[in-house]
Amino acid sequence: MQTLNIIGAGHLGKTLGRLWHQTGLFRIQSIHNRTLRSGQAAREFIGAGRACDTLQSMAEADYWLIACHDSEISALAEHLSKRPDNREGTVFFHCSGALSSEVLDKLRPSSIASAHPVHSFADPLRSLSSLPGSSVALEGDGPATCALGDAFSAIGCKIITIEARHKSLYHAGSVIACNYLTTLVDLSLRSFAAAGIERSSALKLLEPIVLQTAQNNMTLGPEKSLTGPIARGDLETVTTQMENLVSVDPQLACCYRHLGLACVALARRGPLSEESASRLIALLSEPSQ
Repeated sequence: MQTLNIIGAGHLGKTLGRLWHQTGLFRIQSIHNRTLRSGQAAREFIGAGRACDTLQSMAEADYWLIACHDSEISALAEHLSKRPDNREGTVFFHCSGALSSEVLDKLRPSSIASAHPVHSFADPLRSLSSLPGSSVALEGDGPATCALGDAFSAIGCKIITIEARHKSLYHAGSVIACNYLTTLVDLSLRSFAAAGIERSSALKLLEPIVLQTAQNNMTLGPEKSLTGPIARGDLETVTTQMENLVSVDPQLACCYRHLGLACVALARRGPLSEESASRLIALLSEPSQ
């Protein structure tokens, strides 16, 4: 059985470690976190491995999962490059969405790769059941990406491959769809609060329409899923909403305006007339007063 070391066993590292341990794909060997106590907690969650308080005390392994903060990966690669198990046949990989495998260049002649699960690991226990079915974006050396593709497929993930030079653009797409969606919900709650609707009621109000909208987009695509005043070319409604948002919260008005312009561009790919589109663009392009 192949051995696996984990550096940075947080939510992601713990989830992957436990799933791979349970499937018998890897023998979890050494775990290193910022503190020994945290490493021991990760070891208990995973159900295997040994918590190490230093990188030097970690045993040799066939695979190294690096799941620390992005800003630490380069320095960590420099440190690991001096280990005797940094040799051909060893695989080092990180799970950063923003960085490519090239940040691990110092670890050659080992094989290097990046493997980014398109998944929110906010709750490791929930991720154990929800990660399967998610996609993992792989790029790096051929042997490493091939082996990691098999490893992630074994726990039910779907595999996509990308080029290192496109990693940042790929990650930006994930950020917009995931992180910005969360921010949009918060902006929506702020608008509801200004209308006198309490947070719990607003969340209950939003849940079915947000979930249905997300499902529509995944099934039909954005062009066929867009509804609302901009899609209809309803200049009067957009004007009124802009005026009210400006009076309540200028930041909300600014977000409404910029997102509205993107919405017009989407609506133009549907039935929105050019005349209506031009009028909406003129309105939404005006700075909020």
